[in-house]
Amino acid sequence: MKNATLHIEIHISIRALTMFFLKTWRASAFGVYGYLNFTRNGFLEHSKKFQPEDMQMRIEGKNCIVTGANSGIGFATAEGLASRGATVYLVCRNKERGEAALSKIQSSTGNQNVHLEICNLSSISEIKSFASRFSSKDVPVHVLVNNAGVLEQKRVTTSEGFELNFAVNVLGNFATTELMLPLLEKAAPDARVITISSGGMYTAPLTNDLQMSSDGNFDGLEQYARNKRVQVALTEKWADMYKNKGIGFYSMHPGWAETPGVAKSLPGFNKRSFICCPFPHYKCTAGFREISELVKRVQTQLYGWLYSLKRSWYLVVSTLIGLKHLNT
Repeated sequence: MKNATLHIEIHISIRALTMFFLKTWRASAFGVYGYLNFTRNGFLEHSKKFQPEDMQMRIEGKNCIVTGANSGIGFATAEGLASRGATVYLVCRNKERGEAALSKIQSSTGNQNVHLEICNLSSISEIKSFASRFSSKDVPVHVLVNNAGVLEQKRVTTSEGFELNFAVNVLGNFATTELMLPLLEKAAPDARVITISSGGMYTAPLTNDLQMSSDGNFDGLEQYARNKRVQVALTEKWADMYKNKGIGFYSMHPGWAETPGVAKSLPGFNKRSFICCPFPHYKCTAGFREISELVKRVQTQLYGWLYSLKRSWYLVVSTLIGLKHLNT
């Protein structure tokens, strides 16, 4: 019996040690690659491949929804779309901050076809209400940008019983996309769904424990990484399901950018100015340095610096949407 117990303990120790080294290796590999590619210097290097005609593209007549649009990546995305003539719908949780963002975008772009929708994306019931309201407009949705996200370091449970990170990053994005599909189909073959994921997903494995409920200690950063892996897995599934239906599904990593969200969730990381691209000076987070060449080659597939490992490494840091293909 003692030998059997000792054997089990050794087996558990070896497994734990192996998992530790795998986790450390993932984090180290991503850190080195990220430092070389996703920092300020990485942005400047990749920006050399931006096409001037893409920067001047106009997209009048296109309806675009951007979640989490009151600041950071979402705000830059919405402002960029509005500046190109699109009709833009900002989906924000906080009415006051949403109205401030709306006013800024209308003022800076001169585009009055920018609208505000209030919705807490941690709540499935609110998402359903938003989808019902929006569907009554009966307008085609050409672009849905799933940007809203959260990185909560401590375990927080929503009123619907879900862990907060999972509720927003996974369930919120999933529900929004699924409920917008009928309107996206109206815009086919010009419809695009872009999910802002993160290369940070490589620091954690894909797991069935989606709410990190079985682990003794909750790790918000690891949960965030797990959520990002799930986002990419869902995008792959949607891309396969709709590859012949005129809706393109894409995931992307925006690079390491200095945004309000990063400052709040990872203050130590945010202070390393030599790492993060200043926001919005370089528009690292979504300034529409698009990847039209990649979208030409890889229709309805994921893209991003890390997510399409079989593709070339030229993918640019601030790519969100193949805008050129909205007009074809």
